[in-house]
Amino acid sequence: MRNKGRVNRYRWLHLKGAWSALFWSYMAILLLLIIIGSLLYWRARDVVEHSVERTNSAMLAQLRELADGQLQLIEQLEQQIANHPKMVQLMNSKLPMSDREQYDMIKMADDLQRYKQLTPYIYDYYIYLPKSGTMLGPGVKTKPDILFDEVDKFDGMSAKDWIAKFESGYHYQTFEPALLTRSKFEGKHDVIAYMQTLPLIDQSKRLATLFIMINDEQLRKMLDGLAKAGRGEIYILDDSDRIISSTADKQEPLPFGYSDMRGNQGKLEAGRGGGGLVVSYASSSVYGWKYVMEVPRAVFLEEVNEVRSWALLLFLLAACSGAVVSGYLAYRNYRPIRDLVSAVKGGAIAAQNKQGPIEYELIHTSIQSARLTESELRTRLSQQTPIIRIHFLNRLIRGYADPHELHPESLQFMGIGFVSPSFAVMLIDAEDMSPFPSDKEWMFVNFIISNIASELANERHIAFTSELDQGRIALLINFNEASEAERLEQLASIEERLDQVLSERFRLKVAIGRSSVVHDMEQIGEAFRDALKRLGESYKIHASATGTDKLSDQAPVYYYPLDIEQQLTNYVKSGEEEKTAQLLDALYADHDDGSVSGTRIGSYFLMNLSSTLYRIVQNTPKSDTGLAMRLLMNYPNSVQDQRSAFEELKADFLIVCSLWKEGRTDQGSRMLGTIKRIVHERFDQNMLSVGLIADELGITQPYLSSFFKKATGRTILDFIAEVRLQEAKRLLSESPCTVAHIAQAVGYSNDIGFIRFFKKHEGITPGQYRANIQTEHQS
Repeated sequence: MRNKGRVNRYRWLHLKGAWSALFWSYMAILLLLIIIGSLLYWRARDVVEHSVERTNSAMLAQLRELADGQLQLIEQLEQQIANHPKMVQLMNSKLPMSDREQYDMIKMADDLQRYKQLTPYIYDYYIYLPKSGTMLGPGVKTKPDILFDEVDKFDGMSAKDWIAKFESGYHYQTFEPALLTRSKFEGKHDVIAYMQTLPLIDQSKRLATLFIMINDEQLRKMLDGLAKAGRGEIYILDDSDRIISSTADKQEPLPFGYSDMRGNQGKLEAGRGGGGLVVSYASSSVYGWKYVMEVPRAVFLEEVNEVRSWALLLFLLAACSGAVVSGYLAYRNYRPIRDLVSAVKGGAIAAQNKQGPIEYELIHTSIQSARLTESELRTRLSQQTPIIRIHFLNRLIRGYADPHELHPESLQFMGIGFVSPSFAVMLIDAEDMSPFPSDKEWMFVNFIISNIASELANERHIAFTSELDQGRIALLINFNEASEAERLEQLASIEERLDQVLSERFRLKVAIGRSSVVHDMEQIGEAFRDALKRLGESYKIHASATGTDKLSDQAPVYYYPLDIEQQLTNYVKSGEEEKTAQLLDALYADHDDGSVSGTRIGSYFLMNLSSTLYRIVQNTPKSDTGLAMRLLMNYPNSVQDQRSAFEELKADFLIVCSLWKEGRTDQGSRMLGTIKRIVHERFDQNMLSVGLIADELGITQPYLSSFFKKATGRTILDFIAEVRLQEAKRLLSESPCTVAHIAQAVGYSNDIGFIRFFKKHEGITPGQYRANIQTEHQS
């Protein structure tokens, strides 16, 4: 007995039960995460290092944009001075200079004053004219000895030294870095000297030298901000390994050279004083300088070391807490499995000693059975799809299709796809069917006509055929992109080729009526009416050609077939006032000759139209008996003014149409109330869905969803969620029930899904919501 109890006590250690399987699965996931985390740790150094490198590169790119922008202004100043008209004259002037040339020199100095505020990075600039020994500056005309020995004194260089440097040869963008000047008026300044011999075009002539003093202090101020952000030092290096400017306090030799930095940008490593350095660089697009950021390796890898410390700490926490959490989650997630097994078994209490294979096998068997049932239902539905499609096309062509049936989802379900909103209808009637007395032969004839018509139309467009009556085929054509004239031409071509093939190859005499092109799916019924009218005209033409219609010239044309009457009846009973009015106007136009008194055929049409309305009125909800009596009194009596009579009859049609529309609205209100009642009664069932409600009402799911969305502006799932949410909030605030119990009370099989649902809609968990309610009551 003791050994048996010990075995039962440690049964959870075996990988047989659902609980133990879940526990060890969680442990395996935890172990996998720890392994992945370890790999992440080893990769963290490279990732963070590349991140820091990209940050430094971005700062250097920013520095390059700023510095190159200022250097381009120096180039701009150089071009403006070199191409100045007076500058060219002064360079070509000979000694002794005339008064006019002396005056031009003063004007040139005044013109240089305009460029003074071009950029704060230019401290001052002068033009040295060797022929006259003159220095021209912004508003200044002086001699080199006055400028360099009295106004701006350079350490270690006198006026003679500068003159010798100016005249030593051709200077092309020559820089002299790290010069200290003592200004007579502004004190000490660190400048970078820039020299350019003029003219720029002919290097054999050295007629003048442009001398620019670049403000090194302004340049270092720009570098300091980026150097502090990168916690390093920034250097500007030219191709002679000279440091043009830097943020370093002490100018020490660099452990790398210009030739070591290849490409426009990059990174290299160097060492100084026993410590490592990480060097990032970018090339200037103006003078070819290198902008260099030097960062100690310890600073560069500081974030890497921090990531390493956090990673080790998190690994330890994961290892310690993972086992506890795995055990808790395994127990938590085993409960729904146990409840599901109980539900599958029909509500019986699940035995506690059932092991995993039995539990999972039971669930697997139930799901497999449900899938087989679903597969069988899908097979039956796929078998019925062609029949549904034929029925839908028949109603669509006649204009009887409901708006919700025209949604893309419904069309896709039936395998119907349209490529444009342009349609036309073609009706084909076999005129002489005496050679085919049997129904099988009729079906064979319909099959031939349908296949040939669809094959001809599908060459360029999308076509669907439908058998309306025995010997009558309707061809619905959906046009590809084309102009209106091309569509009409192609439609006529299809009619001509179809008539030719049927008459020559199959000896079939057919009458064909084609409609005009309509540009809306809801106007297909109008196209059908037009095609029906053209079909009647085709019959008359054939009869006239064969001599069988001798009275065609005397008998007036009357057009009000049963199909059009049925279409008008459907429009009225559907409450579609606009379509009813359009159809009535079109029918009256077919029988109106423009006169006031009208014709006999017009009177006959109004009498039949009144008869149609009378039959509709007999079944109209809340209809007025006076309307029916008035119809009997006014018609079939002859009328004097057919237009007035038609307008009065049309108004009666619209009145009856509005009565049907109100009746449909009342029916919709009742169905909406039924839907809401079902949701309020069954929101505690976890099987409540759109499909269940649709089955309860005996309608399809797409129609139910479309109806509820149109009536309320929201979906049924949103309404179910709202009802469940309100009930859950009521139970949380008024009852002491646990969250798990409330979850079951509002239709959730477990509290995990309920908590996720509640937090999605309220932003807080059910426990937090209950705590907030209790705090409000206490305050």
